[in-house]
Amino acid sequence: MIFYILFSIFCIYLFIVLKRAKRYKYDTSKDYTYDLEKNFISTVKIDNYTFNLPDNYKEFDSLFLKINLSFNLLSYFLKPYIKIENTKHFFEYGAKGDRYLNISHTVERTVNFTQKNISLSNIDATLYGYKNNIDLSKKTLIFAPHADDAEIAAFGLYKAAKDVTIVTTTIGEHGLCNYCDIYNNDRLKNSLKKAELRTVDALTVALLGNVEIANSLTLGYFGGSLKWMSQNQDKKASSYIDGFNNMNSFRKVSHAKVKLQSEVEPTYEAFINDLNEIITQVKPDIIITPHPTIDSHQDHKHTTLGLIKAMKSLDFSCKLLLYTNHLELSETYPIGSINSSISLPPNFKEFYFDSLYSFELESEMQIDKFFALESIHDLRDSLIFFSIKRSFKHLNKMIKRRVTGKDKSYYKRSVRANELFFVVESKNVDKLIYD
Repeated sequence: MIFYILFSIFCIYLFIVLKRAKRYKYDTSKDYTYDLEKNFISTVKIDNYTFNLPDNYKEFDSLFLKINLSFNLLSYFLKPYIKIENTKHFFEYGAKGDRYLNISHTVERTVNFTQKNISLSNIDATLYGYKNNIDLSKKTLIFAPHADDAEIAAFGLYKAAKDVTIVTTTIGEHGLCNYCDIYNNDRLKNSLKKAELRTVDALTVALLGNVEIANSLTLGYFGGSLKWMSQNQDKKASSYIDGFNNMNSFRKVSHAKVKLQSEVEPTYEAFINDLNEIITQVKPDIIITPHPTIDSHQDHKHTTLGLIKAMKSLDFSCKLLLYTNHLELSETYPIGSINSSISLPPNFKEFYFDSLYSFELESEMQIDKFFALESIHDLRDSLIFFSIKRSFKHLNKMIKRRVTGKDKSYYKRSVRANELFFVVESKNVDKLIYD
């Protein structure tokens, strides 16, 4: 009898492990592919869970240590991670090969670490460093394709900055949401409510990051329309939602310091004109926007591709800090638990960036970011208190997340010890354009 019980437990656990293995769209035994050699600092010797950084390590605002992981059976069953100065650095289940530790915010030159359910293949590691000289007292312009993207990617950075403008490019009225069954099966009513709430969130949540409403504006283009508009520049876009016809109801610009037309047609020309006017009036030193190569969402890609088109007609220079909230290879990136470190994402092909920048979030800022995300309707499971059935449905979803390891919660993915950006100088933006 005991044998059958133990065998049943083993089979259940094996099922969980196999489900977790399917969470990745890539081979976790392959080396991550990054060419960082122009930023090589030194080879680091790891001895008895200790390594020393070079004397000049504080000259760099961002540091990454390339390590090589070897096979470890436990990593298929238990979360593998390395812990440095109370911050955990997680890896995939079954991870093997070259990986990168983000040690940008390490305090001491002598680094002691612990490792759990993971093995290093050798004692040699390679250190790379970046001097970005990001001045957050200068003008910062953030492009958010949707009402939550600025907060997910850069809340900590923009709260620390002194002069921030946030532009939300689309309404985001279509697609799934956690509260859209409030009108049962009336898709139009649900979408109108979603659009209304996302517009309000885009204008107000940034107040928690010290950005006044006059510096937050929503352009109101239909969700999912930016790619279509770029391919059909002589036509007007429409919403994917039947009966959702008026984008200008959600275009909130008249209150803003940046002066734009209050009403426009949903065309690509109008979109590029908006971006051109915003850049011309703000004259930003820093632009934060999605990376068009590694972010999978079409509104993210085409927000930045439209931005590049607008920038090419203007004579100015700035730094672009590029983020991804929807990594093509894994929607669960960044890997690991809340409050842990964000390092380089899985990558097996070339994509362009000039530099890497890690912005540290102290524990108080992580708490502030949590409450900013909690203020965004789309990120909440907001209807679970309506009925016991909804509560059990939510519990079932949480259990599935645990079993499969496919936790897509933005609280888990973005309330972290740092925010990570790929830096591109404005003179090099053409290198971001892909076929």
